[in-house]
Amino acid sequence: MSTHTTASQPKDQQFPGNCTLENALEAIVNIFHQYSIREGQLDLLNFSDFQTLLTEQAPNFLNVCGRNHPGYLQKLFEETDLNKDKELTFEEFTIVLAKVTDDAHRIIHKDDRCKPDSN
Repeated sequence: MSTHTTASQPKDQQFPGNCTLENALEAIVNIFHQYSIREGQLDLLNFSDFQTLLTEQAPNFLNVCGRNHPGYLQKLFEETDLNKDKELTFEEFTIVLAKVTDDAHRIIHKDDRCKPDSN
């Protein structure tokens, strides 16, 4: 049995490497795990874990357009809990990250994030 490696990914390549995006991906996974082990099952975020993660890790971000109120966080949690089991898997949490990243993109470009997309 032979293993196949490509020139772009040597057999001894470690993840993450020294790339900024790879380091950011590792940080996201580590932050998720830091909060997902607090209560309930390992690798799942209940609402309390989720709320604590966002309020501790993104407090300034949440202040934009009043996103730091419990109603917003509850709605975001419920929207991304696809199987409605009241816990977020990492995959479901990536939906939160996509929404938050879109908000951050708008904020950086000084768009009015309080309005929905025009498209």
